[in-house]
Formats: sequence, structure tokens, C-alpha cells
Amino acid sequence: MSLIDGRSPSADWVAKDMEAMLRECDALILSKDELTRRLQESIETLQREMAKASEEREQAVLQRQKAREWLDEFQAAVQKGAALRASSQPQKPVQLRLVQPAPTPPATPSAFVAPVRIEGARSIAAMRIITSDPRRAWSASEVAQLLESDARGAVRRTRCLLEHLQRLSALRKVYSPDGKRAYYRLAVSWEAA
Repeated sequence: MSLIDGRSPSADWVAKDMEAMLRECDALILSKDELTRRLQESIETLQREMAKASEEREQAVLQRQKAREWLDEFQAAVQKGAALRASSQPQKPVQLRLVQPAPTPPATPSAFVAPVRIEGARSIAAMRIITSDPRRAWSASEVAQLLESDARGAVRRTRCLLEHLQRLSALRKVYSPDGKRAYYRLAVSWEAA
């Protein structure tokens, strides 16, 4: 509604204008109520999704923790099994690999033990570590620390490597007095292949 220029509003016009304003306000209130209702539903939906996501996350955390515990126990069992297997094998005597041509002639000063040829970068690196102090008895963890620092699985890999070098007779395995820990010493001279 609008007023004609220069004329004062009549009571009837003011009443109709207020009625129109009431209708506009009612329509606005209804639209805002509908918007509020939809927003409330969206909030409730989001809250349900957040609760579900939080519950699923907690389940994943628990499953991860169980998997980590199982993996740690498994790796410990593997290491114990390897140590038990290693301790059950008889210790190999040192093989000098010195062949005398005949028992009667005395050994000449030139007779010597042929060096063991070592192949592979990791094997050569391990032998260099042990050769740095040949009188020392080295544990697998000490060699692993120098080879790979704190890399995951380094001790297990290094123990397998040292066992391989022992089978080549380059190293000799010795045990602690209680027989629970194995150490490795340099057995013969060696050279990189």
C-alpha cells in the first residue's frame, strides 16, 4: 500500500497497512521457523555422524593396539625361536683350512690360511665392523646398531647375516656363561670378493 502525495493516512489505510505488515511478519516467521527446523535436523544428523565416526575411530584405535601387541609378541617369539635354534646347534670348531702336502715334511714359513672371500655389501660392511676389533665378541644388536642404526627389524636381519658368515667359517659363534646370549668373533682372515 502507498499514500497519495499530500494526503494524510486514514484510519482504514493504517489498519490495512498494519494487517499487511502482520502478514509479512507471519510469513517471515514461518520461513525462519522452517529454516530453523531444517538447520536443527542438519545439526542432529551431523551429531549422529560425528558420534558414529568417533565410535568407529575408537574401534580402529583398539584394533590397531591389538594388532601392534600381536605383532610385537610374534616378532619376540620368532627371535626366541631363532635364538633357541641357534643355541641347540653344536658350536662349529674353527676351521683353519691349512692343507699339509705330506705329514713328514715340516710346515714352511710360507704356509698360511687362505682368506675367506666375502661377497655382498652388507656382509662386507659387517665383516669390517667385526674386524675393527677382532678380539671382541660382538652381539647381533651391536653390529645392527652400526649397520642400520635403529631401523625396524635391523637386529633380526643382522643376526641372519652373522649366521650366514658363520656358516662360511668367517666368524665363530660363542655364548655367554649362562648360554642365553650368542656373540660373534672373527674366525679367519677374509677379503672382499
